[in-house]
Amino acid sequence: MKIVFLSLILTISSLFPQSSEVFRQRRATIHHQLLGRSAMILFTANIHMRNGDVGFDFRPDNDYWYLTGHDEPGGILMMISRKLYSTTNVEINKEILFVLPRNPKIEVWTGRRLGVEGVKRELGFNSSEPVDSFEVRLENLLPYIDTLYTNIISPNRFGVPAIVTDILENYDLTNIEQKNVGDFIHAMRHVKSDEEVKYLQKAIDVTGKALEEAMMLTKPGLKENNIEAAIEFIYRDAGCERPGFPSIVGSGPNSTILHYTKNNRTMKDGDLLLMDIGAEYNMYTADISRTIPVNGRFSESQAELYSYVFDAQQTVFDSVQVGMTIKDIHLIGKEYLTERGFGQYFIHGIGHWLGLDVHDVGGHHAPIKIGSVFTIEPGIYIAEDDTTADERYRGIGIRIEDVVLMTEDGPMWLSNGIPKKIKEIERIMRRRAKRIR
Repeated sequence: MKIVFLSLILTISSLFPQSSEVFRQRRATIHHQLLGRSAMILFTANIHMRNGDVGFDFRPDNDYWYLTGHDEPGGILMMISRKLYSTTNVEINKEILFVLPRNPKIEVWTGRRLGVEGVKRELGFNSSEPVDSFEVRLENLLPYIDTLYTNIISPNRFGVPAIVTDILENYDLTNIEQKNVGDFIHAMRHVKSDEEVKYLQKAIDVTGKALEEAMMLTKPGLKENNIEAAIEFIYRDAGCERPGFPSIVGSGPNSTILHYTKNNRTMKDGDLLLMDIGAEYNMYTADISRTIPVNGRFSESQAELYSYVFDAQQTVFDSVQVGMTIKDIHLIGKEYLTERGFGQYFIHGIGHWLGLDVHDVGGHHAPIKIGSVFTIEPGIYIAEDDTTADERYRGIGIRIEDVVLMTEDGPMWLSNGIPKKIKEIERIMRRRAKRIR
């Protein structure tokens, strides 16, 4: 019954952005975990310049957005513990969202901002202030705290506002322990709510439509980026904001390159085309891989290796249980391919967590829980100049990747409707020929 009920949830056609109450409840959970004299600050990035006065498309920081729902640049969330809020003389609310204020002169160029009052009205914050007041607030707060949680000590963190780094570098923090906000937030993000699963399902369904369109379009003589363009058109046409990561569309020898993104080769008769793609919907990303024959029909050697990868994926899925780790299920897939003589050509992990990040928080040692969402993606990659392999297998790269939700009744494919059997793929590609005629 639980799976049937969940399937009904996932087929809801009208999906709406998360309500302010969802984010408020997440912040309430964090408040209960902020013990002693502690505080937390979370920032989102500013606009990064691409070249000259042209910026990259902005996307908010995941942890910041997860607690605020605020998708504009330059914001900072400050939260303080209940003990600090109730026992010190510092005048500060238990949570404040600092944002860029309204500015009509700028908004005519870049679009309307929520501003201080809009954040209160639309996002449900009781307290919001202009970002320029953050410096004074933080300087007044620091003498009273012994633990500061931030997202500026995360690895590979770019775009940290100067206002934050200047204070933390110039202020005496000898008696303050600095910790990563991931200690709190990432455990929450790891287990997906029904609402989050709906957004993931939407992203997965759109990605599936894009892959089916790609199967019908693919033929010798087209370039890889012709297929990439068709895929990403489907995303935007279906209401998705962007790709969740750069699309991997690699044909022939490029199918053996794990993160190939140039996508500019002309496809040839006899090639395989490996597509590793994912639409992003309301900040949640899909991640699906399919490998297809460019001419519409797998050769004998291609079909042989494809069947090994297909069966390895199903073997792993059938073995998944609550409490296992990504590393545990990787060993199952690796053993299966090794027994068939191709383990050395499986050169990456079997999968990863999925959510706001394509490689979502959790790590390889976190146990699978009810509500965990992860991928299973075995592969075989044999470079065209690899003399360790039989000549008929050289230049073949195959990956099959699907998304799994762990439910109370066991693992459930979220991408089960996307064709992946050899006969299914070949049948869809025959439609191409009919459509062309």
